[in-house]
Amino acid sequence: MKKNLFLLIILTAPAFLLSSCFTISDQQGVDNLWRVDANVEGIEEGKTTQNDIIQLFGPPSQIIDMDKGAIFYYLLQDKKGSGVFLLLFNYKKERVSYDRAIFFFDNEGILTDYGFSIENVERK
Repeated sequence: MKKNLFLLIILTAPAFLLSSCFTISDQQGVDNLWRVDANVEGIEEGKTTQNDIIQLFGPPSQIIDMDKGAIFYYLLQDKKGSGVFLLLFNYKKERVSYDRAIFFFDNEGILTDYGFSIENVERK
């Protein structure tokens, strides 16, 4: 019996020695400057230009060219999670949050509409 127990310990020890726990914390995207009240106060549909938005928030994450104008898309992504890495079993749980702002412009570069996501990501 002692020999079997010793053998079991020898065979399972590498699994425990090679196991680990980990956490994930990562942000990608642009600074969510649209969450600063002073920046949002100056935005007016029909008056604000593409250049005004770039001056307020910096370059967008993506510019979408449309037949009737352009869309500026700003994104900040926040990922948090944890997990366990074992020799025979792995587990990971993560939550991804997205903070977005979108601005619609006509062919003359004048703002026609805009919006912000409800979800607000705190910048690190």
